[in-house]
Parts: sequence; structure tokens; C-alpha cells
Amino acid sequence: MHPRTHRTPRTPGTPRGRRARRAVIASCLVSSVALGGAVLLTGPATAAVPGASCTVTPSANGTSVTITGEGFTAPRNLNDGETTEPLNIDANGNFKVTRFQKNVDYTVLAVEEDQPFVFVNCKRVGSQQPDQNQQPPQNRRGDYRQGYRDGFAAGKAFARQECATEAQPDKSRPHSDAYWNGWKQGAHRAFVTSCTD
Repeated sequence: MHPRTHRTPRTPGTPRGRRARRAVIASCLVSSVALGGAVLLTGPATAAVPGASCTVTPSANGTSVTITGEGFTAPRNLNDGETTEPLNIDANGNFKVTRFQKNVDYTVLAVEEDQPFVFVNCKRVGSQQPDQNQQPPQNRRGDYRQGYRDGFAAGKAFARQECATEAQPDKSRPHSDAYWNGWKQGAHRAFVTSCTD
């Protein structure tokens, strides 16, 4: 006869032990779900690359255009189909210039090979319309002198491109009557100096 083997009786799990095991399993499940969610939330995101844009806005009187741009890295050049001039790009990537060549296509060109947006064609938009309800500013001391300086500078730039007529003020900008009187005198002086002397 074979000796009888005595088995050690298994002690049944107590309710407290079962609850502890269930709590551990549940905690692991929650942790895995939380980690999975964290991975999904912290996954790589594709950032939108800001674009550069350029617009050409004719003045209200049709004598000039204002070219504005944003989103550009310096240095940049402005091309009008015949000439190329450097642009003054500010720290925010913006620029604003005025040109008297109205019926040409403007393009912003990159100077360095590694710059984004190698060339951007400027889009023409509607002309600047003055606000008919806006009252002109009151005359102040120094308005005439400031207008004369601005008119002389604009007239000189205009004369470099055309000497058949004098530059005309863009009155879409609010200024006093004294300023505009000075502007006309300055522009006339620039015309005489540049085109008749």
C-alpha cells in the first residue's frame, strides 16, 4: 500500500484579501488608460506655418500706391518688373512703402537662398476711400512745415519717375489745411528743383 499523502489545505481567501487584489487590478487598468491618454495628448502636433502676404492699395486720388507686407524675414527686395529695391522689414516681419508706379506688378523677393517664400506676388486691393464724415484736424503749429517736408520728399520721389506733372497729395490721410498747403508747396518746389533746373 502506498502511504497516503497529506495535502496542506488551502486557506480560502478572505473578503479583505479579495478586495485588495481587485483594487490593485483596477488601479493598474486606470493607470494604463491614463498613460495611453497621455500618449495621445502629447503626441506630435503639426504646427501651421504662417504665410507671407503682400498687398497693393491705390490711393484715393489714384496718384500712388501703398504696398504693405507681413510675415516676411529680412532681408527682402521689392521688384516692379524693371527695378529692384531693398525693403525695410521690421522686427515683426512687416513693411509699408509708397510708390508712384501704379500700373505695374510688384513682387517681394528673398535675398538669401535659405529664406522661406522665395518670391511673393503682391495682390492689388481696393483703393483707399477717405471718410466723408470725418472732420479735418485743426491747424496746429508746425503743420505747414511738416507738410512742406513731406510734400518735398514725395515730390522728389515722384520726379525721379515722371517730370511731366507734379505730385499730388493723397488726402485719404487726415491732416489739417495748413499741412496740405505746405505739402503742395513742398511738392512744387521738388518739381522745380528736379525737373526744370
